Order: sequence, then structure tokens, then C-alpha cells
Amino acid sequence: MGQRGKDGDMDIKVKEEYVRQALKLHQENPVVDAHLDLAGEILLRNMAGEHNVVKNYYLPHFRKAGINLVLSSVYVENGNLDRAWENALKQIEALKKDVEGLKEVLLIKNKADLDKALEENKVGIMIYMEGLDCIGEDIAKLDMLYEMGVRGASLTWSRANALATGCCKASEHRQIFGALTEAGIEAVKKMEELSMFLDVSHLNDEGFEQLCRITEKSFIATHSGSRRIHDNYRNLTDEQMEELSAQGGIMGMNGCVYIAGSFEGNHLEMLCRHIEYEVEKIGAVHVGYGFDLCDSYDFAKAALSGRKPEKRYDCLLNHGQIPLLSAALLQRGMSCEDVKCIMGGNFISFFRKIL
Repeated sequence: MGQRGKDGDMDIKVKEEYVRQALKLHQENPVVDAHLDLAGEILLRNMAGEHNVVKNYYLPHFRKAGINLVLSSVYVENGNLDRAWENALKQIEALKKDVEGLKEVLLIKNKADLDKALEENKVGIMIYMEGLDCIGEDIAKLDMLYEMGVRGASLTWSRANALATGCCKASEHRQIFGALTEAGIEAVKKMEELSMFLDVSHLNDEGFEQLCRITEKSFIATHSGSRRIHDNYRNLTDEQMEELSAQGGIMGMNGCVYIAGSFEGNHLEMLCRHIEYEVEKIGAVHVGYGFDLCDSYDFAKAALSGRKPEKRYDCLLNHGQIPLLSAALLQRGMSCEDVKCIMGGNFISFFRKIL
């Protein structure tokens, strides 16, 4: 089996024995995707008249991959920034309503919820903010978000806001400067007080360096790769990877073509190269999956606006293909223990400590 490239060629050809081995690992051990724009997609599809989004679009693929935890981001599009707070709340409410009554799904707010999801083989969904544009400089709104079930945030997306400056978009290649603001520093302290996790994906290099100096708790990069493997400012440098690992953090491998660098259709190959290099530099205990699969989101957005999607951005067709990546890692010589850590064990351990 293999992942098909854009020109019909085959990427890594994974032998059936490794696929079977990976599927067994995925059914017997925790699996985590640390980044999915799920809340926003649900709202978009609701606006188009669709409902039961998780059940119809995601649950079968989650089950095939054995997923136990998904981090659903709340991402406010540029066009909604003038009503960012309202849009963020609509996304959170849409997600909660969509999974209400789904016995296979559990919203994760604390360690007991996480343990229940694992023990009962449910799909846990944890809400976090991809950028805190919605709070402006009103740090007190973090308390409100926490009460709504939000358990983490990145300070910014790939743009500047009242708290921090993001790096360039994944499709660009330019350095962007700008430090954390006073409000941003205050937000970091408040998040640590609330035990909300801090995500550094999308933060620019200057902000990353400053964050390392002020944070007192471990932070994570939910969906970033290695800049050494693919030179993109959305990826982490060796020094950033080492700083993240030294503070007990984890980096989730992003499955976007622009970030993996798999422009020739060699998706599994590039994902493996990133992960293998990260393991070499900082150890398997600091690496995970955070695929940021956004094609479905983009299709929903396109359908709502009455246009066809321009292109596909994802290295994997859906979550059901995640075991294929695990199989490729096994075939290339990675140990079962390391693969188990990467596909979910590391993030589960991290969240058990902070929730």
C-alpha cells in the first residue's frame, strides 16, 4: 500500500505486514491528532444547512485510525475579525451542539474526562483557540473561555494581534518581526494560572524566543514540522525544537503540503523525514501527530460561497490514513515503542499532567 502522489506515482510503498502491525497498534494504544479546525468547519456546514458533521464526515475515519483525542481549534477567519468574539462563541456552540448525544464522543475538560475517553474507547474532543484575536486586550475573557470548556490557546495565528505577532503564512517565505505585547505577556501568565496549555505554532521567531524567557510551564507546538527538513517559517528551527523539548513540550507533525514540503506528491516520505529528524534531535517522547487536515474545511467554505475548491493541501486524504504513516515509520526501522509514543502516548501524558 502507498500514498498516491499528485501525478499518479506512488509514494512510499508500505508492505502489508507493516500496515497490519500499525492498525493493531492504533486499535490497542492511544492515538491523538493535536490540531483540527473542526469547530469552524461545523459552523460553516451548519450555515449551509448541514448537521451531524462529526458523525457524517469524521467519526468513521476517527474509528478506523483508533483516535482517542482530537484537539479542535477555534480559528477566526480574517473576514470575521471585526466580530471575532461573536464568531468564536458561535464555533464553540456549534461544536458542542454537533456532538451532543453522540455516545462515541466526549468533550474533554479535565483528566477524568480524558481517562473516561480512553477507558471506554471514545473519541475525546478538546477545544482550544488558534489565536486569541477574539479577546483583544481583555485578559479576563480567558476566564470566560475556560468556563466554556476551552483548555488551551496559541496567542496568534499567522498575523499580528493585540498579544503577539505570527509568522508568515505557510504558503509564503518571509521573516516577520514583532515581540509579545504587554497584554500578550499578561495573557501567558493568566493561561498558566488557569492551567491552559500554550501552543507556539504560528508564533514568529522573536515571539518564540521571548516566550521561552517568560513561561514557567511546558508549552507545545500542536502542528509544526522541522525547518531543517523543509525551510518554512511555520516549522521550528533546531534551536526551537531543543528549547521546546527542554521545557517538556511536544511538537505535532503537520500534514499540510506546504509545511511538510511534499510538493512532488511524496507525502509519506516527507512526513517520515520530518518525524525521524525530530526524533533524532529531541527524542521520540517530544514528537507527536498534529496533522491540521484542512481540505474538508476548505471544501465546506467553498461550498458555502458557491465556488469549487482551488486545490488540496493535505498529505493524507483523511484521518483513516493515519495508520499508513505509522506503518511507514515502522517499515523504515522505527521501534514500536517510539511509534506508540508519537501516535498518541506523548500528548496523552502531557494532557494528563496539565488538566
